[in-house]
Amino acid sequence: MERTEVYNIGNTLLLLSISIGSYAVLVAFYRLYLSPLSRFPGPRIAAVTWLYEFYHDAIRGGKYVWEIEKMHQRYGPVVRINPEELHVSDPDFYSVLYSQQQRRNKTVIYSKQFGTPDAAIGTVEHHVHRMRRAALNPFFSKAGVYRLESVIQQKVDLMLDRLAEFRKLGRPIPLDVMFPAFTNDVVMEYAFARSDHRLEHPDFDALFHETMLSFSVLNHWTKHMNWILTLGQSIPLWLAKRLDEGMGKIVSLQTNIANQIKDIQTGTDKNYEAVSHKTIFHDILSSNLPESEKRLDRLAQEGQVVVGAGTETTSWALTVAMFYILDNPSIRQRLETELLSLEFSDRKGSLKLSELERLPYLTACIQECLRLSYGVTSRLPRVAPDQVLKISGYDIPPGTSVAMSSVLIHRNSDVFPEPEKFRPERWLENPRLDRYLVAFSKGSRQCVGINLAYAELYMGLGGIFRSFAQRAGDEKKLVLYETSREDVEVVGDMFIPAVKKGSKGVRTVFEKIK
Repeated sequence: MERTEVYNIGNTLLLLSISIGSYAVLVAFYRLYLSPLSRFPGPRIAAVTWLYEFYHDAIRGGKYVWEIEKMHQRYGPVVRINPEELHVSDPDFYSVLYSQQQRRNKTVIYSKQFGTPDAAIGTVEHHVHRMRRAALNPFFSKAGVYRLESVIQQKVDLMLDRLAEFRKLGRPIPLDVMFPAFTNDVVMEYAFARSDHRLEHPDFDALFHETMLSFSVLNHWTKHMNWILTLGQSIPLWLAKRLDEGMGKIVSLQTNIANQIKDIQTGTDKNYEAVSHKTIFHDILSSNLPESEKRLDRLAQEGQVVVGAGTETTSWALTVAMFYILDNPSIRQRLETELLSLEFSDRKGSLKLSELERLPYLTACIQECLRLSYGVTSRLPRVAPDQVLKISGYDIPPGTSVAMSSVLIHRNSDVFPEPEKFRPERWLENPRLDRYLVAFSKGSRQCVGINLAYAELYMGLGGIFRSFAQRAGDEKKLVLYETSREDVEVVGDMFIPAVKKGSKGVRTVFEKIK
């Protein structure tokens, strides 16, 4: 290579480096001094680059929520947490940001995070979300849940049978695996009129649950690198099964959802006839949605969200509830006494959901377990496109991404004294606390499955603590097995709660009474 060619390449690289450096300096200058968010407090590095958030979440393992908590302690109730987003910690602002009456959009970066931008949960524009959500609401309404209560009860009964089986064998019960099997079976039977019968697996299909958790670790990466999802979604089923058995289960689930939609569209799906109810896809396809909204790929995304959202969050709430109730004899005794005061609703020994919902102490236990399980730990940004949001002397301009986090609301000691303590009585002493329970978020984008989740909590916990309540003459009692508080304490935000590495999970066993 001639000297002039080397010289030209060197000049080109130098010019390119100067250009990139100059651009970075200009971007940093704009974000620090000219951006509409430049007047809001927060770490300067967070204002300049997304890498600060990426480091704490993707590299350190979901730790940014704790850094945000520290920011609020230093800077106040409103902080700038990245170049384009503000975070608010004031619990009373939650109902303003997550309003039922006002227009609230979603940000594009969060819309694409899970590869379901066309599902209701990923929809950016308020009016499009409202249209898509309207097609889902009847299926997950309170009336809809009551109508399909028998579907849920069938799975509750199966779970109780499995617990009785473990009691007979004297083996430890992995609650953090059993409950995802239960909630997954419920949501699939409820929404799709079929399930993968995970409760019937000898180990509750632990591999499926482990794979779901391992995928959650990618959330912070896919948020910033959406191509990872594109690559993953392009893997065919046969290859996924060869690469990893767990991945094969997830891809198989997605494939089966798409195939079921095709069968419903062609009229060949008859699964629902065996369980006496139609699927969520029947409801959507017969709704007033325009035909463009009934595309196979969009409905498949909706189905994937229903399964994902309906499995992990509710199962974790059940797990947290079981730990704290079993760990506190007085709470357990009071709950069992309340449940035993009810007469059975039918010959099978089942309790009706409507009866369970009227039990004050069971309700308080459920509220407290939701508080300490958080729902989703990730912040949920909203954009008010045409409204100035006022908070603590600040005017937040329209079009700004603003977020709040259930973790910080539920841990607020001004609202919940001794926030780390499981104390159901707080809900009985102050019914107004309910406005600060945000495990399902609030407003027009509140979790669509809230009524189904509450039904699982009432029927699941009610069934367990009534069926296995300690009675005179019992030879065994249900107790925690090699499990401590560290196994339920959240140390990371993977969109869903993450506990310490190396945890063996929340386990129980039927122990002989001495």
